[in-house]
Amino acid sequence: MNPFEHKFTVFSANLSEKNAAHTKETISTQSGEVFADKPFSIEYKGIYNVTKVGQSVAQVVTFLTTAALAVFALTHIVPLAWGIYIAVPLALLFAYGVEKIKRSTLAIAAKHYLKYGQFGAVGIFAMLVMCVSIAAALYGARELPGVVYAKPERKNDPQAANALAADIDRVQADIDRLQGNIGAKGGNWIAENRTLPRLQKERAQLIAKRTDATQKADQQTETQYIEALADRAANVEKMQVYAVGAAIVAELIFLFCTGFIFYFLFRHYAEQNEAQTKDATNTDQGAHVNGNRPARAFVANLRTDDNRPLTKIVTTSTTDTPHRTCEHCSKNYVYRHSKQRFCSDHCRVSNWQNATGKTLKRTGKKTEG
Repeated sequence: MNPFEHKFTVFSANLSEKNAAHTKETISTQSGEVFADKPFSIEYKGIYNVTKVGQSVAQVVTFLTTAALAVFALTHIVPLAWGIYIAVPLALLFAYGVEKIKRSTLAIAAKHYLKYGQFGAVGIFAMLVMCVSIAAALYGARELPGVVYAKPERKNDPQAANALAADIDRVQADIDRLQGNIGAKGGNWIAENRTLPRLQKERAQLIAKRTDATQKADQQTETQYIEALADRAANVEKMQVYAVGAAIVAELIFLFCTGFIFYFLFRHYAEQNEAQTKDATNTDQGAHVNGNRPARAFVANLRTDDNRPLTKIVTTSTTDTPHRTCEHCSKNYVYRHSKQRFCSDHCRVSNWQNATGKTLKRTGKKTEG
């Protein structure tokens, strides 16, 4: 019999119990984290962080497409070689201004709607700015592929025509030399009647071939140019679909993320106000129990200068019901004068008897504590 078998069995059992206890504790913790009731600002904090990233990425896309639209527009307004150096800075400034105004107006509109329940003129203005931003982003996305795919150039191949032109020049040189010799010698029947016509005929044929080669080269160049334009148009059209689709998705992501961010911040703001209200109420209750003059907190629906309701915590001191705690029975009571220490004559007499060890004789006259 192995002497270590019993120890190994006990060790295995203890390890299994510890693992089971750890697993149970881990599952309990996870279940508590998943299914416990939490405040909204804690429950959705992770989603809030993700939506902030999504909002930033989407706004970068819309910023680029809006800037692209501004560059296209400005280059048509300033059609100069150096016009691009003016168009790019102005386009970036324009895109930044649109995005900045869009976020600011949406924030103000969200505050008016979520906090005050009003849409109003600021909401309409925010929607107009949003529509302008969407239109600029979509049009810029539509024009952007035209920059990615540059227009093709006409590429003419004059190699064959140049070779024929060289032959024509060679034949023309022979003709000129032959004519010079004929004039110098006073006439040469063979050169004048046979060689010269042959060279002239050869020159005419070469010119005809050069003209034909030039026409063919031009036709080939035009065909290739038309095909290149067609390929570019197909690529631009396909890219436009992707670019406009990406711009639409980016705008939708921006709207969704922005809406959730503002709602999350509003819920966090409301929870903070609720916690402050509870703290003020608990302070009042503690002061009431301790016999101090309590402060009463309540929520008042005030109006600001522009007639908008504003929820505000107001704390006031209550003086119509002064309370104290009896020094004998610790009962809460309403005192009649500032020197009263006990809730009744019975407690006042009982406290005196306990302190002196004597018994008070009853005279039939009642006095206040």
